[in-house]
Order: sequence, then structure tokens, then C-alpha cells
Amino acid sequence: MKAKHTLPSFSYLLIGSGRVARHLSHYLHLLDIPFQSWDRAQDPHALKPKISDATHVLLAISDSAVLGFFRQNLAGMDKVVVHFSGAHNFEDMISAHPLMTFGPQLYSLDFYKKIHFALTNGTFGQALPCLENPHSSLNPEQKPLYHASCVLGGNFTTLLIKKMLENLQEMNIPHEAAEIYISQIIKNTFANPENALTGPIVRKDVETVKANIRALEEDKKSPRADEIYKSFVNTYWPESLRK
Repeated sequence: MKAKHTLPSFSYLLIGSGRVARHLSHYLHLLDIPFQSWDRAQDPHALKPKISDATHVLLAISDSAVLGFFRQNLAGMDKVVVHFSGAHNFEDMISAHPLMTFGPQLYSLDFYKKIHFALTNGTFGQALPCLENPHSSLNPEQKPLYHASCVLGGNFTTLLIKKMLENLQEMNIPHEAAEIYISQIIKNTFANPENALTGPIVRKDVETVKANIRALEEDKKSPRADEIYKSFVNTYWPESLRK
């Protein structure tokens, strides 16, 4: 006798069509978890019945649109509403921020399962039943610093590496060479963050620091790149610029 398939006691409605929505949709498909979806390109009259059928409404939309959408369509309803903003906390909604970057390429199931979520206003089981991702709880007042830290380590690192690749490409140095360098830096940093930093700041090499700054000042394709360099030096070795 075949075992009966047990239907889940919840039903997801995924709102949005951006990168987070695409990746979350793919993750749910890989897990074989049924869900409905809606975005602004669909019939607006289809939204209300889909909300009625859902127990969990997942707002994978821009931070600036979350509160307005909630007030217009979900306020006062008996629904679990989840948003994915890392920077903001909204009453009556659970925040489940995935600590991950979502590019145009979709990921594997094993990779999605490793993504860590930072929660406020609820538990992971309340927000995303049937998912088993690692997770942590934050106090709402911690969210601004949490998100700023993510931007420092993630988004700004991307901008710096992008500039490095552009400069090296003009010198006919391949991306692969830079990738080995950056990959080892990341490995060293996670293995020993207190001692991973190398270069002229660690060596207290004033002349090299000044030469670096002069080269960036003369780089007309990257105005103000020297200011980025100086800001790091001013943070970690300010006396060098006074010598």
C-alpha cells in the first residue's frame, strides 16, 4: 500500500519578481514545496484571492515598498507576513534576512540550505516552515549595525575588487591571477581575522603608502579612488599621512 502524501499545514504566497524572489522561488521548487506567486506584472485582481488562500505571505520586494504593500493589502489579516530586509524592522511582520548575495545565476539546493538567516519579530519556524536553514535571532535595535556590517564586508568589497580587476585588465593581468589572490585573502581572514592583514599598513611602510596614494591621484579613470585609500589609512594608521 502506498503511503499517503501529507499536505503541508501552511501555504506560501511569494510576492515579487526581483533577485531575492527568483532565488527563493527556485529554492522552494528544489524542495518541492508548493507555493503561489504574484508580482506587479500580473493581474491586480488575482492578488486578493491568492492572499486569501495563503497562510504565509513572503514579501520579496524592495525595502521601500514593504510597509506600503503591507498597509494596503495585509494589515489586520490573520496571516504570517515575512519580509527579507536586512536594514529595517516593521511591526506585525517577521524579518528573515538571508545573509547572502543573490546574483543572476541560480544556486544548487545544497548551497541554498547553507544560507544563514537573521530573524527579528519571530522564529524561523514561524516564518519559513519546512525550511531548515541555520539562523540567528536579532534584537530590532541591532538591525542597522547588522546591515551596515554586511554592506561593509560584502557590497563595498565587491566595488573594490571590481576596480582592481579593471586596472589589472588594462595591464593584461588575467582575472584568474587576481582571483587566486583575493580567494586566499578571504581564506586567511576567516582563518585568523586578527592577523590576516598584510601590505604597507602592517609593515608601517610610509613611502609605499604615499606612492600608492600618488598613483591613485593620477588615475583619471577613477576620480576620488585616492580618497578611499586615504580613508582606510586614516582609520588604521592615521599617523602615516602626517609623516
